[in-house]
Amino acid sequence: MRSAVKHYPKMFLFSLVAACGLLLPTKMVAQNTQTDSTADLDSEAKQTIFNTESVEVTAPGEFRDVQELKTTALSEQTAGTSPIKSLGQLPSVNFQSADPNGSYEWAVRISVRGFNQNQLGFTLDDIPLGDMSYGNWNGLHISRAIIDENVGRIALSQGTGALETASNSNLGGTMQFYSADPSDQHSLTVSQSFGSFNSDRTYGRYESGLIGGKTKFTLSGVDNRVNKWRGNGDIGQNYWQFNSKLVHLFNKGVLTAFLNTSERHEVDYQDNSKDWAPASKLGYSWDNYGIWSTAVTAGVASYNAYAASAAAYLAANPGATQAKAWSKAGCGVSGTSASAYGFTGAAGKLDSSEDPCDAAYYGGSGLRRDILGAVSYKTALTSKLTWKSTIYGHGNDGVGLWFMPSIEAGAAVYTAMLAETGSPIFMRSSEYGIQRGGFLTSLSYESSRNKIEGGAWFEKENFTLARRFYASSAFGPEHSLYSFPKDHFYTQWAYKFDINNFQLHLQDAYKVNDKLSVAAGFKVEENYLDGKITAFDTPVLQGTSLSDFAQGSHTAGKPFLPQFGANYKLDKRSEIFGDAAYNVRTYIAGGYGYGASPWNTTQAGYDYIKNSLKPETSWTEEIGYRLTSSLAAAQASYYHVNFSNRLLAFAQGCSTCGAYSLLGNAGGVTTNGFDAAATVQLGSIVSLYNAFTWTSSTYDDNVQTYDSSSNSYETVNLKGKTNVDTPKLLYKTGLDVHKAGGFAHLGADYMSKRYYTFSNDNSVPDRFLVELGGGYKRANLGAFTDLKAQINISNLMDTKYWASMGTNNFPNNDPQGLDNTLQVGAPRAVSGTLSVRF
Repeated sequence: MRSAVKHYPKMFLFSLVAACGLLLPTKMVAQNTQTDSTADLDSEAKQTIFNTESVEVTAPGEFRDVQELKTTALSEQTAGTSPIKSLGQLPSVNFQSADPNGSYEWAVRISVRGFNQNQLGFTLDDIPLGDMSYGNWNGLHISRAIIDENVGRIALSQGTGALETASNSNLGGTMQFYSADPSDQHSLTVSQSFGSFNSDRTYGRYESGLIGGKTKFTLSGVDNRVNKWRGNGDIGQNYWQFNSKLVHLFNKGVLTAFLNTSERHEVDYQDNSKDWAPASKLGYSWDNYGIWSTAVTAGVASYNAYAASAAAYLAANPGATQAKAWSKAGCGVSGTSASAYGFTGAAGKLDSSEDPCDAAYYGGSGLRRDILGAVSYKTALTSKLTWKSTIYGHGNDGVGLWFMPSIEAGAAVYTAMLAETGSPIFMRSSEYGIQRGGFLTSLSYESSRNKIEGGAWFEKENFTLARRFYASSAFGPEHSLYSFPKDHFYTQWAYKFDINNFQLHLQDAYKVNDKLSVAAGFKVEENYLDGKITAFDTPVLQGTSLSDFAQGSHTAGKPFLPQFGANYKLDKRSEIFGDAAYNVRTYIAGGYGYGASPWNTTQAGYDYIKNSLKPETSWTEEIGYRLTSSLAAAQASYYHVNFSNRLLAFAQGCSTCGAYSLLGNAGGVTTNGFDAAATVQLGSIVSLYNAFTWTSSTYDDNVQTYDSSSNSYETVNLKGKTNVDTPKLLYKTGLDVHKAGGFAHLGADYMSKRYYTFSNDNSVPDRFLVELGGGYKRANLGAFTDLKAQINISNLMDTKYWASMGTNNFPNNDPQGLDNTLQVGAPRAVSGTLSVRF
């Protein structure tokens, strides 16, 4: 079943393409050359880059471990591949997702050297994108910020990160995305892709060409429609985007402006557990029901199972209250496994009366609308002094929808809902709003020996977050998974956060002699968050009162965050480098039920932790070797990281009910590792790429957790355990062939075992994935300036494996594999694309 979303985005796209086509000159241009209008002003463009068709290694002179992906490598990916997935082929990068293209945001996970995406820094054309989390509170995902085909290059700093990056979350590295500039040549590009799971992608890009020798612009749009590879009912994961970019050249400067919009509708994949995966139980492809009558039946069965579990607890504990019995009820309590409730059918089959464990729901989805724009001006004030400033703004409306069994909110709510609506299910929403704006400014002075650069970043944001509930009926859900809901019956809470970010940085690279260069710099970072309740209805769920929600302000940051580096040239082709940096991550904004946020607790809990809580910090050191020649490029690094004041949210009740947690510092993590990457040219048409990473990341301390039901503390023995979702071994390889317009790529990716519990009592096994792609490019073919046809196959061997983990947070323990916080990997997927340029 295809999505019910209207098809007006595709109609708009075709209209745009047709209108722009009328502007094409009668004389076709022979070539479309991408130019970088800022090249004369950007010192990075003066560096010589080793250029291969897969991965590009930065040239001599860098003080830290940096790698890049550029247009050629990105353009040969499957159409619609998220730029963040493209980074997965680089060393030290662990990327996972539940869909073939890495665009489903709930399940996207990327980590580098033991740090997850919430602890990395992300920018687009220098503009901060926040921490790339789902339900992002201070930015947006890169897949919504820009159309995938419009990304010109990506720079990854695996270790210390770029000092000038506008981010308050980069503990362990930065990912800097840059959009492709408009072309100097007038052209129109249209691309159409089809593939597995009814995928249908239409992309168009119009290039104005150079107008009057000083101005050029581009307009582009995409309409992407694809079904989930598993599930029933509404299974569409669709989006459309529009991008525009303008460049105007002055005598000594360049003005750049862009405006990008995005609308995304994603029906969710159900999170899975290891206990459900065997074919004798639910099977590898298990997902949500998608059928209302089945979900209603399961909701009633869920209540009956909870009631029986509560009664059994009361019988075993005569002095317990009814409330405590219900808090102890449910699946998995007292070691009960899912198999005890009848999960014995054929693969992928489950009778709806056998679902007391919430193995499925009717469905859920994430909806996002974004608009992002910026104006930047860069000029040479003198022959040695360059100034650049950027003003930007971002607006977002988002909602996460989940059709939730009302028993999760307690027996009283279940009874009332069933009596009033005839349905045991209601829809819960998490509703987001972001309005933020800021500016970045920097000065760079370059002489024969020095390059001094300094700048400032300021951002002001208004972030709103609400938890609301909507009624359904016995006959239907009453609300679409593809539409923003209206007419809620209950607001559990609504927050407004006023947020200010301020950052200064200063750095100097000094050339001591022809062989040795050194660098030193620092930044000042300050983040202020003030959270207030703006709406709270009379308690219906869990008997809450206003005091159950935290309000107050928090400040985080550091007045001095240093960074140092050195580079020594051994000869014309090889060098050694080393660097060290101190970084801090500020607190996140979020309400009741929102994980690692100080406000995810009661007012008393917030007051208790406010003065003792410390922000996460890291001290990173690395030393490496780099070789650059006409036939090969290689880089190897050893790194050591001390991660301090790790923040964990210790749950104080049922997480699916939105129960509060108590945020606390949980000690440190020590990481040691080695990574290496090399690209070798094998003759004139073949190149071979290999990347290897070994990482040891372990917890330094045990953790004290508080159990609110027993009013007692317990120790979780974590010291010496391996960091969750941190494989010890990563290996990536790729063979690329380019000859006479033809191209082909064969790639493989190995990842060792990963733990998903803090105690290391459960894990997912290693996995090995293979991808294949190829195509043909032809220039000057009749009316076409360029023509390209390609086909890509992901997961070529159709491997079954566990992909993302921690989607419902990482548990302390899960020896029986009952915790549904995993996503299975996507099966083999095939995509074909035909692209023409006029």
